[in-house]
Amino acid sequence: MADERPTPRDEDIPGGFPVTPSINSVNQLTPTIDTADRLEAGFAGRDTGASAGYATYDHVTSGRDNQSYSGTSSAAFGASAGGYLASQQPHENTNPAQQNVRDTAPPLSERHSSSSTILAPHDASIDGKRKNSTIVNDDSPDEPVFAPIKSNTNENSERPPFEKRKSHRTEEDLFRVLSRRKTNASTPAEKEDEREDNEELERLMSRIFGQKRQQQSEEEKTRHSGVVFRGLTVRGVGLGSSLQPTVGDFFMGLPRKLAKLFTQGPKAAIAKPPVRELISNFDGCVRPGELLLVLGRPGAGCSTFLKTFCNQRAGFESVEGDVTYGGTDSATMAKDFRGEIIYNPEDDLHYATLSVKRTLKFALQTRTPGKESRLEGETREDYVREFLRVVTKLFWIEHTLGTKVGNEFIRGVSGGERKRVSIAEAMITRASVQGWDNSSKGLDASTAVEYVKSIRAMTNMADTSTAVSLYQAGEQLYDLADKVLLIDNGKCLYFGRTEDAKNYFLNLGFDCPERWTTADFLTSVTDDHERSIRKGWENRIPRTPDEFSDAYRRSEDYQKNLHDIDEFEAELQTLAEQRRAHESEKSKKKNYEIAFHKQVMACTHRQFLVMFGDKASLFGKWGGLLFQGLIVGSLFFNLPDTAAGAFPRGGALFFLLLFNALLALAEQTAAFESKPILLKHKSFSFYRPSAFAIAQTVVDVPLVFIQVIIFNVLIYFMANLARTASQFFISCLILWLVTMVTYAFFRAISAWCGTLDVATRFTGVAIQILVVYTGYLIPPDSMHPWFAWLRWINWIQYGFECLMANEFYNLTLNCEGQYLVPQGPGVQPQNQGCALAGSTPGSTTVSGADYIQQSFTYTRSHLWRNFGFLWAFFIFFVFLTALGMEHMKPNVGGGAITVFKRGQVPKKVEESIATGGRAKGDNNDEESGRGNPVATGDAERTRSDEQVTQEVAKNETVFTFQNINYTIPFEKGERKLLQDVQGYVRPGKLTALMGASGAGKTTLLNGLAQRLKFGTITGDFLVDGRPLPKSFQRATGFAEQMDIHEPTATVREALQFSALLRQPKEVSKEEKMAYCE
Repeated sequence: MADERPTPRDEDIPGGFPVTPSINSVNQLTPTIDTADRLEAGFAGRDTGASAGYATYDHVTSGRDNQSYSGTSSAAFGASAGGYLASQQPHENTNPAQQNVRDTAPPLSERHSSSSTILAPHDASIDGKRKNSTIVNDDSPDEPVFAPIKSNTNENSERPPFEKRKSHRTEEDLFRVLSRRKTNASTPAEKEDEREDNEELERLMSRIFGQKRQQQSEEEKTRHSGVVFRGLTVRGVGLGSSLQPTVGDFFMGLPRKLAKLFTQGPKAAIAKPPVRELISNFDGCVRPGELLLVLGRPGAGCSTFLKTFCNQRAGFESVEGDVTYGGTDSATMAKDFRGEIIYNPEDDLHYATLSVKRTLKFALQTRTPGKESRLEGETREDYVREFLRVVTKLFWIEHTLGTKVGNEFIRGVSGGERKRVSIAEAMITRASVQGWDNSSKGLDASTAVEYVKSIRAMTNMADTSTAVSLYQAGEQLYDLADKVLLIDNGKCLYFGRTEDAKNYFLNLGFDCPERWTTADFLTSVTDDHERSIRKGWENRIPRTPDEFSDAYRRSEDYQKNLHDIDEFEAELQTLAEQRRAHESEKSKKKNYEIAFHKQVMACTHRQFLVMFGDKASLFGKWGGLLFQGLIVGSLFFNLPDTAAGAFPRGGALFFLLLFNALLALAEQTAAFESKPILLKHKSFSFYRPSAFAIAQTVVDVPLVFIQVIIFNVLIYFMANLARTASQFFISCLILWLVTMVTYAFFRAISAWCGTLDVATRFTGVAIQILVVYTGYLIPPDSMHPWFAWLRWINWIQYGFECLMANEFYNLTLNCEGQYLVPQGPGVQPQNQGCALAGSTPGSTTVSGADYIQQSFTYTRSHLWRNFGFLWAFFIFFVFLTALGMEHMKPNVGGGAITVFKRGQVPKKVEESIATGGRAKGDNNDEESGRGNPVATGDAERTRSDEQVTQEVAKNETVFTFQNINYTIPFEKGERKLLQDVQGYVRPGKLTALMGASGAGKTTLLNGLAQRLKFGTITGDFLVDGRPLPKSFQRATGFAEQMDIHEPTATVREALQFSALLRQPKEVSKEEKMAYCE
């Protein structure tokens, strides 16, 4: 329906676009209400009134459920008058094809018929000026809050409609579609344009997912589409509360077990954490081409359902019930068709140092189908190029292709753009069953709508079975789904058609408030404080999740669901016969699209890009080696070829060997950081984990060689070691091989250990053995017989023998000074001997070969034998690493756990932990969404009843910023991220910062908080009209979009640590501690 409210005079409206007779051009793609709201929103920080003068919050509502989100957003929008932002840069369309020139503005009467509307905020200060120049309708309000600014569209200026042509053009057509996207259509003309845009979008997506490919693709014809689940029950391990592990647990663990054994019995002493149901008895089916919307509050069990729906069962205690995919059971799918089912997690897991283009291109290279499944004449390069163009323009990330993905520590794309990269990566897999876990997190409203539309279009074209969970689902998103599943506390409250869900709960006695979306209404019935009950039904409605589940199972909708399952299972028999008819030997198993050796090549290339994407760390490491090599070389500088230099010469070789080997310890941290990415790529069937293990080893070959050369060259020649070419290159070869073996050893430990903490314990013991039983600190003859066998499994010992034999085999050591015996007046040289091991009577020189034989039992003949042993160790550890990565699984699935510090635990919580959570039938915890009463109410009651009477410090200053420009180096030029931004923040006012993902919200916040350390930022930052004081940055609070905390610290410890460091020294410690409470 067209907006009939009065139109303001042609003048500049704050927050809107100026429309005057003198304007020369107008953007025909005028934004609708969502876009206008983003353009008119003010950017500013928030004055907390606390000890920090200002506080800025970046995406603080991410991940919240829809009720809490809507409340937060409304409060922020209502307070947005506290700040105002205007841009000095006029809004203009950058596409020349979409600009039309006109000389004069049309009359107001013509503008009322326009199909494009800009909404400008009402300004009370200019009401008097507007009334005289506004056409007022009889039904218009006296004081309109918003007034539309209309622009004329005539036959010459209107864009020509899309033609219904049959040819497929990718880049140009898709650009036209995406440039005309709307999130709202208010007039019939706009609705018609939106319909044509959707048709064009579907036509272009059909190049990748459509029927043309399905008709020619063997892969498409043998897909396992359609999911049926009956009696699906998932059990997980976990307590609502636990204690923080400490060093003391290592010594006190056994005494505590014994005490529990004698006081509570053997069952309590050996008891494992209780197993509880995460979801219970779910029944339903999702046919090919259907989209299932999963609703529920955080912790209700949505992620658990999506994981099991997508056959991601690792980490759960047990999964019961029948789940079939196109008639094939879950075990067969996991074994032979893993690539057909994907689960896209909520978190964005990517290599931060890779660019967006390389991230998506790698996914495409590993998921490009074979020749028989591509279009005729289409090469792999053509497929990758076309898919990359479509998917990047589909999600508006084509401008970020050359930008790093980034993370909490590495600057890259924005949070919303990173989320779109994750969505594009998952879409690349073309899986027949897909699960998307809260993938709209971090996306603005318009992009979220386009994302779900894309999922809807892909589901229709590729006949996939798709499940999507959303915490903020508007009515437009809800209408795109075919079925809806509502979950609370692991119980199925409803499963059925989306158009029937609302009436079902209305019939139960609930009431949907006005202007509530259907998704908000459905989710609200699971919350005691949010649900709205019809009058007279207060005592008749279900209230607990069990009551809701029982009511649904007695309903007619549940019977319809069972009938739908039976019908679909009958259809699956026909689908299975058609699939078997098109099956070949190659398509009977299709976990991976490319051969193993190609997977290794792709992973190797990707790992090189990852390493060189962080050049600062790589070159910093090599620079550190250069610096340390100079220091160590000066310690062993110019060792003499005498008996006095024999033992220090061995020390220099030992240090060379050990230093390079222990540098491999850093690989453990990198291995655990990349573990979630590896598991995600494994579930997406990009490559086998063993291919990644081999690729890491291949990448190490040149990098470790450079590392060894830098360190070895300096020390080798500064210490005056053997100066023949063969001895130098043999020493480099041995050092390189020993270092490679140690890298493989630490990676093998990381592959088989679940956490970094467990791996560190093993490596701590291993390092002691490697150092002590090398043969240098304790000679082999002096080792204790019980532990002497450890030297035979110590590869560093074999490497040390090689280096010693290579250095000493042709060296002659002269005895001088104290090494000559006997000594004294009148002793003749011919009567003296050498006190060094390996000497012969009457000789003042010692052969190096005899010295190492007598001191270490080393011999030159063992050099190449040990070289072979080192290669055997290397191959064995690489094999262990590959095997461990193949069997690597995610951490145990279960609910969230509240971890307490020992000694600061509420009494009932401590009893619950001591009994394994089984006391008094305690079944609730954090995952249930209801909260453990022991861990919530009692924890609050144990806090001090003291009330902090000191008022929060108030701030009365005004923060203004003007003409803010921020430029960064980009490729061979520059890129301007902020341009002529200005605004102000008033005390006691909350300003909402709004804009599409990638608009520059986080960049502006960092600039306002003076946190930018890269690029050039210009403009005026003023406090009460004065330049910023030196203490401004310290007095400004900044809450980042991604939470970064010390994981082992308690909440109280984290707050106290911040208070002690941030509050001024004039404040006593007692006041700081009280402030935290």
